[in-house]
Amino acid sequence: MQSIRWDGKTITVPGIYRDIPLHDYHRADLCDAISVSSSMFRNIVNKSPKHAFDKSSLNPDREDSEIESEAMVLGRFVHKAVAGEPFDDDTVMRPATVGGFAYNANRKEWRDWLKEQRDAGKFVISPALAERAKGMIIALGQFPLVQQGMLGGSPERSLIWKDPRGFWKKARPDEIPNDSGDFIDLKSTHSVLYRDTQRSIIDYGYHQQGAMVIEGARALGIPASSFTLLWVESKRPHCVRAQTLKDEDLARGAALNELAAKTFWQCFQSGVWPGPGDDRADAEYVDLPDWYRQSVDDRIKFELREAA
Repeated sequence: MQSIRWDGKTITVPGIYRDIPLHDYHRADLCDAISVSSSMFRNIVNKSPKHAFDKSSLNPDREDSEIESEAMVLGRFVHKAVAGEPFDDDTVMRPATVGGFAYNANRKEWRDWLKEQRDAGKFVISPALAERAKGMIIALGQFPLVQQGMLGGSPERSLIWKDPRGFWKKARPDEIPNDSGDFIDLKSTHSVLYRDTQRSIIDYGYHQQGAMVIEGARALGIPASSFTLLWVESKRPHCVRAQTLKDEDLARGAALNELAAKTFWQCFQSGVWPGPGDDRADAEYVDLPDWYRQSVDDRIKFELREAA
């Protein structure tokens, strides 16, 4: 399927869209009915419908965060560089001075300038972050799989398709493969140690994200056989690692997405977005986890034995 250049209008047909700015992609009204990405589903699963709604563009009273996370800004900058895309559509280098004043986030001149960038959907790159990004980009360029063309697909296309329930689903893989069927997603991380990447997959729901990408690809007739995470450490020495999620774990992600989709649709139709304990009429018991109970019991036994 050929990609469709987004014309800035409401999307009414499924397809692979290019040139959708990130802040527009996340809009709930991008399509002619409500639209959601895996972020909504992951927040429902990892937290609650109330948490998911609170951060969503569906919420007219959502908090306008004045400070973008460093990880988000850094990741966005590196993604742009690796994809070979222009920076100026949604990123901007922080100038040395604004109104004749060196950087000071507390000065009105700088607050106004930063707000202007946020309102325009821009990520602000500081000189320090740019230097770190340079190290990450060099490390990626030296990684054998990248040198062999791992990132040779079509970058940052938006997959948009209709759920049978009536809402639109969205996915935005970093790379749409040309012929391999292996989708690649670049992730900046604090560590590429095996145990740490496992933890990141769980914490950020990357198995759900991968399942959503594959679902969208297949719905649009794109070959999809696997989902690979390409990790790069955001701090020196900027180690790089590639890990492909197993089919059985992607199936788990798909099952979680379906549960989240059902929950989302019920909440959207009812207008009720419950938190983790909203269905309780009174206080509930809370248990110490088994592993901690065992460690406490063992310590007490040991201390009593030593004191005897």
